[in-house]
Amino acid sequence: MFVEVLPGFDTIRAGEIWISLTHRTVNLRCPCGCGDLTVLSLHPSRWHVHFDGKSVSLGGPTGGSVWANSGCGSHYLIRNSTVIWLEGIDPDLHVEYEDRERERMIGSQPRRRRFRSWLDSVFRTFNRD
Repeated sequence: MFVEVLPGFDTIRAGEIWISLTHRTVNLRCPCGCGDLTVLSLHPSRWHVHFDGKSVSLGGPTGGSVWANSGCGSHYLIRNSTVIWLEGIDPDLHVEYEDRERERMIGSQPRRRRFRSWLDSVFRTFNRD
């Protein structure tokens, strides 16, 4: 369901996918039935939503599998509004995965020049003349 503003977490029921493009977030309950809330950040280097007019698919740089990092440890894909279960992953590997993903995210951010260094380079340019 596409919405402008996401509802309260306790409003989201199993089997529902709430998507806010304004807030770039997808919220859903874990499909295994444990009740855990999954919140995915829509960001070009993380998650994206495919909507064909009838069904929703979630995608991402690692193929778009959702891996619950707490509680049940579920691992699944959402394709054409259907849950596709994947083989479970050792929870101890999640910490290693998070570290690699964090490094990848930091590496994908454009480097911003600090204002001071930009200002210094402008002054150096004008002082050459």
